[in-house]
Amino acid sequence: MFSSIDCACVIHGTAYGWQYVDRLYNMLTRNVSLPVRLHVYTEANRPVPAHMIKHVLTDWNIHGAKKSWWYKVQMFDPRHYQGSMLYLDLDTVIVRNIDWIFRQDPKLFWTIKDFQYLYQPTSTDINSSVMWWDTTRYDYVWKELLDRGIEKIISQYRGDQDYITDVLNMSQRRYLERIHSWRWQCWDGGYNFRKRTWNQPGAGTNIQNTDILVFHGQPKPQDVQDPVIMEHWR
Repeated sequence: MFSSIDCACVIHGTAYGWQYVDRLYNMLTRNVSLPVRLHVYTEANRPVPAHMIKHVLTDWNIHGAKKSWWYKVQMFDPRHYQGSMLYLDLDTVIVRNIDWIFRQDPKLFWTIKDFQYLYQPTSTDINSSVMWWDTTRYDYVWKELLDRGIEKIISQYRGDQDYITDVLNMSQRRYLERIHSWRWQCWDGGYNFRKRTWNQPGAGTNIQNTDILVFHGQPKPQDVQDPVIMEHWR
C-alpha cells in the first residue's frame, strides 16, 4: 500500500532538545521496514536538517511545556500535508518493529487510550502521544478549531487530547495495542493504583508485549538509566 511512511513530530519551545528529534528519527528508521519521511512541525526560526521535512507552525503565542501541546492540532490542517501520517510524541521510545500500524484500516483514526483507563476502566478518552490518521479525512478537527477559535478552545479544554477526544466521531476512533505507559505499565512490574506502589520494585523495564513506550510526565528518557531504555533510545 505504501512506498514510504510519513511520520511526524512537534518540537516547540525549550521543553525538548533537538536530540529527541534525532533519536525519534533513528528509532523509526530502525523499526519501520519502508523508507521513513519525518515531518517536523516547529517554529519558523528553528533549523531542520535537509533529510527531514519542515512545517512552520503558526505562532499562537502559547508557551510552556503543557500549553505547547496545543500546537499538535496544526497537524490536522491539510495544507501542511495530505495523506496518512503517524505522529509520535518526542518522549516515546520505539522498542520493536511497528509495521503493523500501517496495516490498520486507513479510513479510521488510530490512537491510544488515555492511561487513566488503568484506574478508570470505563474511560474512552484518547492519549495523543501516538496517532495514525489521514489528514484529509479528519480535517474537520482543524476546521472545528477555526470555527470556534483557538482562544476559546484553550479555555474550554485541559489540553489538545481532550479537544480531539471531544471532536472526533466516536465511530471512527480505534485504539492501537502494544503501546504502553513506561511508568505505569512497564517499570518495576507496573503500578498498583489500589496499593499505590509498584508490583515488582527493582525489576526495571519489562517490554513484553510492548512495541512503543510512552513517557508521559516525569522522568523523561534522558533521565532514565535503565538498560532497556538506553538500548533503544539512541
